[in-house]
Amino acid sequence: MKRGSKKSHLRILKASNIYGGLLSLITVTTYLLLMFLFPGTFRYLPIQAILLPSGIISVTVFSYLHLSYYEKASDEVVCPISIGVLITLMCLSPSLIITAHFTIPVLRYGDILPLPEPLFWIPFILGNIGIVLGALSMFAMLRINRIRKVPGELRLKPKRWKTKGLWLSIAILTAGVIIAGASVLSGPLGKTEVAYDVRLDTGTSEETTIFLPVPIDESIREVADVMNELNVVDGTADWEIVDTAHGKALEVRTKAKCVLSAEKECGYKGWEEGDEWLYSYNFSMLQRINRNDYEVWVFASTANATLRIRLSMDDGISNLLRYISVGSTPTDPFTYEVPLEEEWQTVKLARSLMCYD
Repeated sequence: MKRGSKKSHLRILKASNIYGGLLSLITVTTYLLLMFLFPGTFRYLPIQAILLPSGIISVTVFSYLHLSYYEKASDEVVCPISIGVLITLMCLSPSLIITAHFTIPVLRYGDILPLPEPLFWIPFILGNIGIVLGALSMFAMLRINRIRKVPGELRLKPKRWKTKGLWLSIAILTAGVIIAGASVLSGPLGKTEVAYDVRLDTGTSEETTIFLPVPIDESIREVADVMNELNVVDGTADWEIVDTAHGKALEVRTKAKCVLSAEKECGYKGWEEGDEWLYSYNFSMLQRINRNDYEVWVFASTANATLRIRLSMDDGISNLLRYISVGSTPTDPFTYEVPLEEEWQTVKLARSLMCYD
């Protein structure tokens, strides 16, 4: 093999090695940032944050060391074909991912709005440069394949630590890619939280007793654990969970305004498990359900009291399910502050699902 041809092949492989390593590092860093910023939590993210960048950096360094060794050790041999394949893959993989990410939506949906934007063209150009370098590396690798029978190639052996370092780097990177793939395929985990709060205003200085519905965990048919966290956060009041003719109730005794609140974390759950968990809560003292409107029994010992009650469940990924009391007044046909009468009565709770990202 001519020395000039060898030098040109080495330049291509070295350029592809460095550019592919940098582009892979940018791609992986962007991926990890998106995973960290995502509302949910992906599995094994700390392990990915260690394995992927360290694997890319070490593979790039050891591949370059091998290229430098063969550059000095032989006038004929460029490098083993395995090194060429590795460099080509390291250059093409992130380039194709970046280019596809920005071009497929344009081609598939005809969305041309991003085209004039620099944030579209910069990654697009970077990806295409990588594709060109990867194609040139593939050409150089095919040329390497033609000279595999050159005498002396098999006798060329880099120092053992370089070879072991390269294989260890490949193992680290491969493990990181496998774990990342498994993490993405299994989906995110969300930190689920449930909150229950009640706002009362007796409208009088007399002690008023009010019976309110409490959240029920349908999976065990018991009062939800969140009620163990209930506290008076504003005003003064005495409370306890009691049995009534309509079911379990929160009995509150107070002489003025008060706020009772409870919050509880319910662990990490995936997409499907989180959806099931969202709808696993219901209310005690249900009178009837009409689509997204629930009617529950409430009792007040005096008139003129007002009530606001809310139950919310957040799956920690993208959904917030909320139940909140709604009523009407002469001036407002839709208000969260519900006036109460001096007797058993029904109060409407509106259910709504808010999706966020």
